Amino acid sequence: MAYLAHLRDDGHVQLLREHLFGTAERAASYASAFGEGAMGRFVGTFHDLGKYSEEFQRYLRGEGGGRGSVDHATFGANETFSCGNRENAAQVITASMCIAGHHAGLADFGTQVADGKGSTFMDRMKRKDLPDARAFRTDGLPEMEVPSLSETPVLQEIKKSAEGQTKDRWRSEFSVMAYTRMLYSCLVDADFLDTEAFMQDDAAPERGGFPSLRELAEKVDAYLARFGAPTTEINRRRTEILRQCIAAGDQAAHRLRTLSVPTGGGKTISSLAFAMHTAMARPDVRRIIYVIPYTSIIEQTADVFRSIVGKDAVLEHHHQVDWDDPEHGGDRKRLASENWDAPLIVTTNVQFFESLFACRTSRCRKLHNIAGSVIIFDEAQMIPTGYLQPAMEAVRELTEQYGCTVVFCTATQPSLGMFFADEPPVEIAVHRDEDFAFFRRTRIVQDAGETSPVMLADRLEENGQVLVIVNRKSRAGEVYDLLPEEGRYYLTTNLYPAHRRRVLREIRARLAAGKVCRVVATSLVEAGVDFDFPVVYREMAGLDNIIQAAGRCNREGKRALDESLVHVFSFGDPAPSYIRLQSAIASKVLAKYPEDPGAPQAIAAYFEELHMLRNTDAKEIGRLVTQEKFPFRKIADAFHFIDEDTVTLLVLAIQDKEERKEAERIAEALRYGTASRTLMRRAGQYAVSVYRPVYRELLDAGKVEPVEGAEDFAILVDDACYDDEKGLLEQVPTGQADFF
Repeated sequence: MAYLAHLRDDGHVQLLREHLFGTAERAASYASAFGEGAMGRFVGTFHDLGKYSEEFQRYLRGEGGGRGSVDHATFGANETFSCGNRENAAQVITASMCIAGHHAGLADFGTQVADGKGSTFMDRMKRKDLPDARAFRTDGLPEMEVPSLSETPVLQEIKKSAEGQTKDRWRSEFSVMAYTRMLYSCLVDADFLDTEAFMQDDAAPERGGFPSLRELAEKVDAYLARFGAPTTEINRRRTEILRQCIAAGDQAAHRLRTLSVPTGGGKTISSLAFAMHTAMARPDVRRIIYVIPYTSIIEQTADVFRSIVGKDAVLEHHHQVDWDDPEHGGDRKRLASENWDAPLIVTTNVQFFESLFACRTSRCRKLHNIAGSVIIFDEAQMIPTGYLQPAMEAVRELTEQYGCTVVFCTATQPSLGMFFADEPPVEIAVHRDEDFAFFRRTRIVQDAGETSPVMLADRLEENGQVLVIVNRKSRAGEVYDLLPEEGRYYLTTNLYPAHRRRVLREIRARLAAGKVCRVVATSLVEAGVDFDFPVVYREMAGLDNIIQAAGRCNREGKRALDESLVHVFSFGDPAPSYIRLQSAIASKVLAKYPEDPGAPQAIAAYFEELHMLRNTDAKEIGRLVTQEKFPFRKIADAFHFIDEDTVTLLVLAIQDKEERKEAERIAEALRYGTASRTLMRRAGQYAVSVYRPVYRELLDAGKVEPVEGAEDFAILVDDACYDDEKGLLEQVPTGQADFF
């Protein structure tokens, strides 16, 4: 009997042993990037042993039964698990869990008292109703794989590797779980790609084809050569920071670095130069990954990189990317977003860290391609404090076990050394303190004191061009309404993304033309938005927020320091809960460092106290890891940077005619049930998010239309709810920005 793995509509078949060998070779190749080729080959060979059952073969040939009635994953996991002993227990459990979950995802391990009826891994290992799939022993598998898995040379090789250079991968429960996810990633990506290659044959999509890192490095160096010898002091300083980054990259002496560069110091280009030169100095570097908090910064950073290395070399991966847009590369980049098979990736904190703690195939599939990367965390202070402990533990694993080089890059460097006591990050910027003193362009002052929206609006009117940043969207609306209509702008997440971009263009144009321009905004403008106002007002918040706000003042350094003021004020009411502690600590630091609260010493004092007083493991990931055995599902459910219960509303009340037509086409497609990923990404450009209680109020009032099959998405059908100046008019709780 010929045992089949897949059967195409045209009648062509893929023999099961061919699929097992093909998957095994791919998985071995992927896992070899972190020294685990033997384990990759092992899980690839045994992942589909359950297809050697008559039940599955009948299903595949259409002779009755359904896929749901034939569990083909548990058999191979069970066979592997049964060959465990005291010497290879960790390796066998890891392999078994990967095989068991290669379709459904990694399960929680469970307990020894499992009865075979639950969904845990141990329940699956105790099932008594598995199909008889022992035919694999006579189907031409390599001699070394039969008759007993426990005696195979591959397991002996795995055991030796665990005793040698990879033994630290078993040093803690966290390490074992990180390793399991990495191995799982190799398996699911290999299985998918081998299956895709057969099922689509000549029509299989073109993957890869990106330029090499060496080609990109040459383009970066050619771009840098254009600057020549600097003729001004500011460019000399920028060039010196760049030179230090290049030198540090060439030396490639440390796996964990910080790059503390003040606003205006050119950290984006300098960090790219560091990454490229590290890649050339370390042959094991396979890609460069930029991890950024906000989509607005991602879009700007990706545009800069595309202008340097070419648009075909940059994979921009976040929820707002429209793969139908030629700028984003179409199918090839859409496919690369599935497994990050590209040389230069720009993504979000959410995408990166939540993947590292995920259990599902779609999120985990890319993990093996993170191994051997240079990872730049831009605006590193934006990694949520409540997740720092597990996030930094994951960074430790990447640098110590998976060949990664990590750089925390920002003008407001958080005190992350406490999470790496044995080997803290090494600073790249040799003259950091001097650089911060030189690039200081504003004076942060607390002369505004307590104020009211009316009093604040009066002060803003005294300035023709001024930016004010407040903590709450409701308060932003109050201040905005009090300003003269000419040249006033409102910027919060109540505006859908395409609307915000249009407003940003208008603001920049008015600033450049010297026209009246008064902007009321929330914190979304504090990072990655290249405004240059002569005066900024900032409501009391965290010190990093205040310093980032200062970066929107005298950005180009064309005005005198004493004429470029950042006024810190308070409305006299308690700060929002999510920044209450940060505000209190910032007040203390501002009082202690009144002359220059943006100096590195002040920033360090702020973050040291914040990390001491704030819980850095708010979801108790550490407790889950140590007190329960391999709780993959529980951790994946708990680890979410954004856990607000929100609903996304597609806006139709759009003034721009072309945008409105696009939004209406999307709405019509959603009503007909064609909610593809591409369509939902396009919808995101014309959508705002509200908390679920607000959504329920809108629903009860008949102002929104639910989208069938998408409980977190609806259409805003009442045009009166959306204003072309202030966006969504309903009173919604303060949000942070787009992080996905």
